[in-house]
Amino acid sequence: MIPEQVERRARWVLDSIGATELGFGDDVPYRAEAWEAIDRGERPSRHDLAEAFFHLARVEERGGRRDEHGRFLAAWSCLDPMHPPLERLRMNLGLPAPRYDGARFAVALTHDVDSVRRWTRIGIRGAAARLKDDVLRGRVREAAREATGLALAPVHRLRGTDPNWRFDRIVTEARRRGASGSTFFVLGGHADPHDGSAPEMYDRLRPALVETLVDADAEVALHGSYRAADEASLLAEEKRRLESLGARPDGQRFHYLRIDPHRNLRAVADVGLAYDSSLAFPDAIGFRAGIARPFRPWDFEQERPLDLVEIPLAVMDVTLAERRYLGLSPRAAWRQLEWLLDQAAEHGTAFAILWHPDRFDPPTSGGWDRLFYRVIDAVRARGGACMSAKDLAAHAVSIDRP
Repeated sequence: MIPEQVERRARWVLDSIGATELGFGDDVPYRAEAWEAIDRGERPSRHDLAEAFFHLARVEERGGRRDEHGRFLAAWSCLDPMHPPLERLRMNLGLPAPRYDGARFAVALTHDVDSVRRWTRIGIRGAAARLKDDVLRGRVREAAREATGLALAPVHRLRGTDPNWRFDRIVTEARRRGASGSTFFVLGGHADPHDGSAPEMYDRLRPALVETLVDADAEVALHGSYRAADEASLLAEEKRRLESLGARPDGQRFHYLRIDPHRNLRAVADVGLAYDSSLAFPDAIGFRAGIARPFRPWDFEQERPLDLVEIPLAVMDVTLAERRYLGLSPRAAWRQLEWLLDQAAEHGTAFAILWHPDRFDPPTSGGWDRLFYRVIDAVRARGGACMSAKDLAAHAVSIDRP
């Protein structure tokens, strides 16, 4: 006899990979000792379905280590995020790859709007400090980009422009290359220094930011602030603030990716949001839950999936570029992205990528803006579709299978 709890957990895993017609215990075997290992917080061995639950429900993160921002890192995980085990299980079960409006795979184009202006007083001091550090450490290319940016700052001031305010152009160029939509996660408030150094300016420009994005036909979603990851009431307040400006946020992403699947995802559902797209490792690209497609996260307290779609965030520009993480050049990053897209085309996966808007200023981007557009072109060339996170979340609940 299969315990009811195990039956529910196994059914959730099978449904998450599209195996809705397969029976647990009949088509897929049951091994009691593998599921008992999960109750002890251990990774099961020699049982693909139980191991899939271990990864998809993020069992290893229950009471696990956290960095200074409360994040679980890839360096501590037993998971290889570039080889998601649930996709291997799906293939072993002979399940067909899903389709997304006829496309072979789907990528949500997303942008976190952490800063609306680069050339504030603090921004200029920060750029000058980085320039000095780059010069002292012999980082010639980085120093040249910082110097170029500082040299152009007076020009922007005279024109009333700013290199961070390129939102409509990002949307227009993505659409020109065949994307059907883009998502911008907008901060609803600043309650902590980690949210940015110019909160008054962000507050002042937030109405214009939302209007610009709405006029460009981009999706405006909520970027839950640093403290909102710990305070559900603050998340609700920030959502209402965006709504008061005419936005209709369907989803959100926590600032700094401060997601804990066992602590703060239920709050996202409780405030009336349909999806989240925070689940990623800050220090690695790939799939933190071992699945390369949207799914409904598991709630251990209620022993059922949440009424919320989680869109895996597979790639973040910061992870690729920053020295504290992978520290790659755009050329080196492309090799990893190309492999990821080849796998997506082969297996019919769906996920989000994140490029911050401050990496789209051609004179100072160092090629990261071109890499983003190269990804869009590569998705299209492989028969994939680029869309908003909202549209991808909608596909997750009604996938058109061949």
